[in-house]
Amino acid sequence: MCRGERRDGGILNMCSSSLTAAIRRKFAASDITTVIVRNRILIYCCKSNCLQSFGTLLMTVSLTLSLANVIRLPRMVFLYGGGTFLVSYLAVAIVFGVPLLFLEITLGQFCQQGTTKLWRAVPLLKGVGFVKVLASVLLAAYYPIIMALSLFYGSRSIIGSIPFPECSNSISFYQGVNSNAIGSDQCLQQTFIKPPHLSWQWIAMDVLLILLIWIIVVISLIKNSKSYRTVALLVVPATFVTIGVLLVKGLNANQRGLDILLDIQWETLWKLDIWYHAIVQFLFTTHLGFGNITTSAGRLYSKSNPFWTSVMLTVVSIVVGLCSVSIVTMWIYDMQLQVGQKMLSSTALSEVWFLTFVYELTTRGILSDLWAALVYALVFLSGFLSLIAAIYTAIVGLSVETKEKWKWWILTCMVCFIAFLMGVLCLLPENLQAVHLLDEYIIGRMVVTSTVLELIAFVWIYGLESLSNDFEFVLGYKLCFVWKCVWLGTPILFMGFEFWSLFVMPLTESDYSSHDSMWLYVIGWIVYLFMWSMIIGIAVWQISAQVDYNFSQKFLSTIKPARNWGPVDPIYRHCWVQWKKQYQVTGERDFTLRRRGTKDYTHSIKRGKHAAPPGTAYSVSPTSLDRTSSCYSIDGVGGLSRQHSSDQQSQQQQQQKNLHQYHYNHTMADQRRWTAAEPKNSGGSSINYM
Repeated sequence: MCRGERRDGGILNMCSSSLTAAIRRKFAASDITTVIVRNRILIYCCKSNCLQSFGTLLMTVSLTLSLANVIRLPRMVFLYGGGTFLVSYLAVAIVFGVPLLFLEITLGQFCQQGTTKLWRAVPLLKGVGFVKVLASVLLAAYYPIIMALSLFYGSRSIIGSIPFPECSNSISFYQGVNSNAIGSDQCLQQTFIKPPHLSWQWIAMDVLLILLIWIIVVISLIKNSKSYRTVALLVVPATFVTIGVLLVKGLNANQRGLDILLDIQWETLWKLDIWYHAIVQFLFTTHLGFGNITTSAGRLYSKSNPFWTSVMLTVVSIVVGLCSVSIVTMWIYDMQLQVGQKMLSSTALSEVWFLTFVYELTTRGILSDLWAALVYALVFLSGFLSLIAAIYTAIVGLSVETKEKWKWWILTCMVCFIAFLMGVLCLLPENLQAVHLLDEYIIGRMVVTSTVLELIAFVWIYGLESLSNDFEFVLGYKLCFVWKCVWLGTPILFMGFEFWSLFVMPLTESDYSSHDSMWLYVIGWIVYLFMWSMIIGIAVWQISAQVDYNFSQKFLSTIKPARNWGPVDPIYRHCWVQWKKQYQVTGERDFTLRRRGTKDYTHSIKRGKHAAPPGTAYSVSPTSLDRTSSCYSIDGVGGLSRQHSSDQQSQQQQQQKNLHQYHYNHTMADQRRWTAAEPKNSGGSSINYM
């Protein structure tokens, strides 16, 4: 009944006027039947629009329901001072959350080609885009291990075999639960993470569980954004409900556990290591530095308002994180009451500490088997949402770089298979040391470095003025100076913490990571140096690829935008070019040239807010630009009344056709001028062929 029109990576649902006209002619003899059929068509289209808007909303907030919020944040709070670390984390999230998310969302909606093609603005630092993709792949390598462990624990909880019979000290495993069961950490070492040379059955089970997870991921992304949206509609509500139920359970059990979070030692806030880990945790929970935000903004919610989307992501991320921390602290308080002593922070070293902690709660009777199964289900669902977001970013980046020569399902299977092999390799070291190395040090440093270089590239090199003009073209209003101040100061602050951590905090810290082997220490530095070699190597390649006479001119060419930098849509790109030319000549911003098709732009046209001056090329009637409006409107009695006569409709259609033809002719002229550019131009002018 409705047809989907794909524009700028988004989907606009519009009712077919020709279908309505056909139905009108068919049922002309019966006015009642015609009205009923037309109303059903409009209701169906309205439901379709609402459903897609709801799906877009769920996909947006799905990034906040990550393992970083559910598992990593409570672990970091427990390791670095409880409420003290939580205060530093909230301060970082509130100050930097909305500005940085706003930057990445707007850049993604402007470019709409993923996180790698975004660097056409500054070709010198194109390697940063590949570092972001690599960080997403490394994240996807070890998240399935935690998810597989949650499946293992959850299935055992459902059948009621906690504590595990394999971890009992009794002679026979068939005598039921034994009170001499060993601790949760030792039990994990004797089962799921048992070395392969001691028991190949356990490693085989691990590989099968990880393979099952990747099969589910492939099915979820096999149809590109369509299947991704379907998964979000199913998984995100279930995850929110699970968090709410567990929070109510914890509050009903013992609310005094929240006093742990209120015990804030203000003098320890001067320690720089707390703030550094708070910055890293903030990047993990918001997916900044991984390329997920930029990719999703350009392809999944390209029509949403960047400011309110960034506000929503920040608020929901903080709320989910606080709920997770509150649930864990209340259970820690119950455990301390039963054991009679304070739990040491060294017990939370492992990245799967939360799972073994829930196992310990179950063996002591604080949680029942069903509640434990619900916790493990939450871990699996949140990990699944994080996993598909990371894999989707990697697939989009690979698809764009290969110019879509390979089919989407082939790229999906290939990327998932590579990540599956990397996950199996992470299982080989004892005690999940590879997982610890990736989570705590390598990926954290990668995302901090990529975030700093991104801000330097777009704010300092591309230019704050050019960036502001592009943002104002997308948004339709001038930017506040607050955004510019935060964007200018953030790279200096983050860079200072990164350099300080390299000299004071090596890749294996003495306080919490002395158990790491030397080979892990060496591999950590190798991966970190490989990241910088990738950035520098691609920068050298970009410089050498320029057609200029000497090194200095080639270098200057790489810090200027490439010829193909800008929006992908031809009409959208032409409007952007006209916008820049008009601003350079007159210094004025013509907001009638901003992106067509968005809801806020349509409403502003109806109000006459963005009317062009009479006599200009864009002085068309506002109704001709309203592409989502119909020729019919519902009157007060539920029928349909015509808004315009046939002459007015034909005139509007002709005006709209002329406007499209005008944009198309100028766009084709621009493209012919680009293709006609000769590499032998004289005068030292630079040509960027990126």
